[in-house]
Amino acid sequence: MLLDNAKSCLGISEVSLSKNHVEVLGNMVCTMDGSYIQNSDPFILEKLKNCKDFTDAQVIAMETLLLSGTTQYGKTTTWNQQTLEDLETLPLYLTQNFWSLFTTEVKGKFLKSFMPQLRKQETEKRKLKTLFKQINSISRSKRGAGCITGNITQSVIADTSFPFGYDMTQFDLCLDTSVLKDNLAAVTKQVDDNNFQKIVLVKLNQAYPSGIVDEQLKVLGSVSRVATLDDITKWSITKIDTLSALMAFGDGPWETAKSKAIITTYLNTSGNSLGSSELNAIGANLCSLDVSVLKTITPSSLKNANSLDVTSCSTEQKRAVYNISKSSFSSQRISNPTYYQLISPYLGGAPIEDIRSLAAQNVNMDITTFKGLESTVLPSLTVSEVKGLLGANVDDLKTFENDTVVHAWLIAQPQSDLDMLRLGLTGGKEASTVVVPTAVVPVNTTNTTTTPAHNAVTAKPLPVTTIQNGVGDGGAHPGKDLGALSLCLALVTVILQMM
Repeated sequence: MLLDNAKSCLGISEVSLSKNHVEVLGNMVCTMDGSYIQNSDPFILEKLKNCKDFTDAQVIAMETLLLSGTTQYGKTTTWNQQTLEDLETLPLYLTQNFWSLFTTEVKGKFLKSFMPQLRKQETEKRKLKTLFKQINSISRSKRGAGCITGNITQSVIADTSFPFGYDMTQFDLCLDTSVLKDNLAAVTKQVDDNNFQKIVLVKLNQAYPSGIVDEQLKVLGSVSRVATLDDITKWSITKIDTLSALMAFGDGPWETAKSKAIITTYLNTSGNSLGSSELNAIGANLCSLDVSVLKTITPSSLKNANSLDVTSCSTEQKRAVYNISKSSFSSQRISNPTYYQLISPYLGGAPIEDIRSLAAQNVNMDITTFKGLESTVLPSLTVSEVKGLLGANVDDLKTFENDTVVHAWLIAQPQSDLDMLRLGLTGGKEASTVVVPTAVVPVNTTNTTTTPAHNAVTAKPLPVTTIQNGVGDGGAHPGKDLGALSLCLALVTVILQMM
């Protein structure tokens, strides 16, 4: 909506943006589709360097613009390592179509500095996997040829561009199991490609036929994510440090069945339980556990743990955790604001009576928590109860009126009640038609049979109108329009200053 307002304000009706347009829009170009990127002034590439991620269509558009030879980076025949460095973070997202224009030597030298930079920034593993796949697209060699790329030694592994230059076959043939055992932490840190990671696991299983233990598991990193359930059943997970390492968020998400198997394996060790340290380590993977296991969490463990993420949990799981949280923070009930802040992450499992109790306590619930309430609870809340819950955040109902959850609640409410909020909300239930019987009065005084008639009367709510400077607004909210107007004025001011 902000981008639409800005485009309207700047008079942008086509998909071609001038340099001034790009300069004024700033980081809003990150939300533009590929057609704008491809057809705009090449300066847009400089603004795109600030974006956090791109869609496939945006990447194709960037490449098209770069390959056109009309950008500051010149024609493709002049590209070199400096070109890659000048593009800053953009190479992370580009495809084989782009990388094929550089020699293996140039790509290797660039990766020596680019990869450490990406790892220092804790770049998402999925992005690193995609980069390696695109930049290392080389023909797969035949196994019969043996190791021809070069034996993988400690010094090779220490190269920050490793394993660039190896295809799957060569990586397998050139990596000796003994070298892997001695340099496991370094290898797992450098190898991001899923297929290469599977080779690492196969070799580890060969090196430790009775199962991989804590010492090795702690340094598996993202390699652990390609393990099968059968692999995991052979793991020995006995220490909290191992559990924490395996559950590390930065190494990528776990499949539900696999995270459940890992946590269960840990809990099966005598003396281990879901204490506060375990809860902190598990994070959102808590939702992979059975309700019966969740019920073993003690109030003190939950109280001393970080706030738990239960958004992906089932209704039954959320109810179990909520009931524990009530006991955990019962001593804080005397302080409504403190109690609410502590209990709010778990309200998705709260019953209707608890939510109604909060509605009378001026808790100023945020819209995200409101949308996360149990699906059987939301429809039962009246407009006045929701107003009490949201408090200062009640205006967010208008902002999120098209959200699936908010919309479902809106259409279940009487429109006359929604009008009382003075937010311009629509879609509520209209008042029902009331049929009022009346008698027909005879014209004369002669004996005449009276025939009953029915007049339909429909109760309609009066529009909410405010008067400002003697003019009614018809129920609109000028404050919201002023926001767009302010943006417009600001943008025009910037443009004028640049002219």
